[in-house]
Amino acid sequence: MESADLVIVLVDVSDKWTRNQLSPKVLQCLTQFSQVPSILVMNKVDCLKKKSVLLELTAALTEGVVNGKKLKIRQAFGSRPGTGCPSPAAQDPNTQSGRGPRRTGWPHFQEIFMLSALSQEDVKVLKQYLLARARPGPWEFHSEVLTSQTPEEICSNIIREKLLEHLPLEMPYNVQQKTIVWEEGPSGQLVIVQRLLVHKESHVRILIGPKGSLISRIADEVGRDLMNIFLCDVQLRLSVKLSDGPPSALAAHASGRSY
Repeated sequence: MESADLVIVLVDVSDKWTRNQLSPKVLQCLTQFSQVPSILVMNKVDCLKKKSVLLELTAALTEGVVNGKKLKIRQAFGSRPGTGCPSPAAQDPNTQSGRGPRRTGWPHFQEIFMLSALSQEDVKVLKQYLLARARPGPWEFHSEVLTSQTPEEICSNIIREKLLEHLPLEMPYNVQQKTIVWEEGPSGQLVIVQRLLVHKESHVRILIGPKGSLISRIADEVGRDLMNIFLCDVQLRLSVKLSDGPPSALAAHASGRSY
């Protein structure tokens, strides 16, 4: 945040569980570094059947203020009777009173972008804005450097991606990853063993799936992605166990396939 020229806060408006307010951690960062310009990007607007919902979300996420001006959206405040929209001058961004209701939005966004990432035109408008705001500076990495991530980090991030894709609700965020083996096999293949730690026995069953179907599917998809990235054969094994206590009896059947 300290080195950022611009902060983009991205909200998935199709997720009814998280779309109504900004994360407390995000709000904490915005407050601590309020001198850094920020914009709000509301994605997946094509998933909303009622545009009035989009107006209500906009009012909630901005506290009714954008670029120092109050939004003129009367219907957006119908669900919040008696709630005013403080202007930036009326409320210090670096303080949050413990007496009033907890802050859910940020009244200092300079711009709002409502888009669907499926629409190239919507994305083009955002890209043009970012290019206009970009500042010249030195290259941080050499042009031949593809990524600053280590191979282990790349592997863990791909596994995390598949967990987010296949597991419901908040469950993927509560899975801890621990790499047990990372070595070259006798035939030159990359041998990886990673343990997935969960807090509940029910989560062990969900992650493994019927007869190990889900964990095997995740291992299949991760293995193919890793082969395409590392350009070598990959032998991947994923196991699941409770984070506290001995390995679950189910975990013994949670092995992924080899490639």
